[in-house]
Amino acid sequence: MDMEMKEQRGTRDLDSLLHDRGLRNTPQRQLIYRIVASSPQHLSAVDVQRQLEDTMPGISLPTVYATLDLFAEMGIVRKMALAEGPVLYDTGQRHPHAHMVCRQCGRIFDLDILPVDDADIAAAANQGFQVDSGDLVLHGLCADCQAREHDTASKTTAPEQRTAA
Repeated sequence: MDMEMKEQRGTRDLDSLLHDRGLRNTPQRQLIYRIVASSPQHLSAVDVQRQLEDTMPGISLPTVYATLDLFAEMGIVRKMALAEGPVLYDTGQRHPHAHMVCRQCGRIFDLDILPVDDADIAAAANQGFQVDSGDLVLHGLCADCQAREHDTASKTTAPEQRTAA
């Protein structure tokens, strides 16, 4: 399915979901959803607002937050709050997935495994906890940062140059 067809289907789905709640599918809502859905990276509300500036100048940050929170409540956008940094949003369109966070550059990558499984939910239930949602976030170094560290380390530990006697 090409990107245009996915976008059209996403807009129709958004339209019917909003209609079921008695809400209108405004151009602002459509564009905010399209920005989050088409981004390869997870976005903050500020990131979304920056992308909106060219198309819809003057849209307020509180409007962006309210729209993203509405989408999260509707289940069409996932809200990801990490220990540090802003709340990030992701459509999770491919399927529920886990995340990897680089401790050096801060980028977030999708990991195509389930964030929680039935065994995790059962273990929580055995502790008297009812799970509403779950996220798995792995922290470490991304491939780019590992390569930079390796390059830096190899430059500082270069073999001694030998001179002929």
